[in-house]
Amino acid sequence: MRFLAAFKKPLQVSLAAVLLLSGTVATAQTVEEDPSAGAMVIDAVLARPLYFALSQVGSLVYGATLPFTLLGGNAEQAAETLVVTPLQAAFVRCLGCGKMPNQVGELKEGEGKFIRHFVMLSAGQANYSESLVDVSGSAIGGGLFLGTHFSLNDDSRYDVLLGYRTFGTAELDKNGTEFEDTASSIQIASRFGKRIFWDLELMGKLGLHRWSAERKVNNSTSSSSGFGFLYGIGVERFVSDNLRLGLDYTVYSLNKKDEYEADVSTADLNISYMF
Repeated sequence: MRFLAAFKKPLQVSLAAVLLLSGTVATAQTVEEDPSAGAMVIDAVLARPLYFALSQVGSLVYGATLPFTLLGGNAEQAAETLVVTPLQAAFVRCLGCGKMPNQVGELKEGEGKFIRHFVMLSAGQANYSESLVDVSGSAIGGGLFLGTHFSLNDDSRYDVLLGYRTFGTAELDKNGTEFEDTASSIQIASRFGKRIFWDLELMGKLGLHRWSAERKVNNSTSSSSGFGFLYGIGVERFVSDNLRLGLDYTVYSLNKKDEYEADVSTADLNISYMF
């Protein structure tokens, strides 16, 4: 539990480093443009936040329609248009630039762009930190996810995924009163990052989730649910043509005023089958 909590501050720093890494690489590649100071200010204040917001709305639409787009055969186009393109515009362009190299919409599959779908299983430890009662605890849980993966020839990667994760049941104690918290999450998230060496890729994760929590105290049970944000960082690598192994750390917000206010952080081992 303390081990997981100790990673919360470094996680925020590391996630920022992923974003800065993407921006630095793009700046080095885009040398033809010479944006003005005004263009840089407008880009930083207006354009990039808008593109980021569009990418997250696009993730929601993509995740909600993924089963249908997979059956219809246009999941790749939906992910590219709704999520990957605005993510690139938000994080990969140099500041104030109107163009970017390796724009996903201008690349053909197999010629700078590779698209695969995947099923991912995850399992690991979840750390509960509930502020209303001021208790904390840990439990073991796991999840199942379905998504689409983009790899570009500049070593950047983008994923969009829809999934479910149970956080398990944490046994808690407050001044001698024992109770149990059980929580789960249905989530839609986007992941983006860079290959750092060999086949190892560093990535950040952002998304939204619908959570539900149940508390058992003595013979009574109370429940709560709501929507919240999630963010995290992780690493992944291919171990074969179709299998990827990864580690990630994610923080989930479970907050409903005066009912249930908690952060749940997870450290997971993931295995993905690409198809």
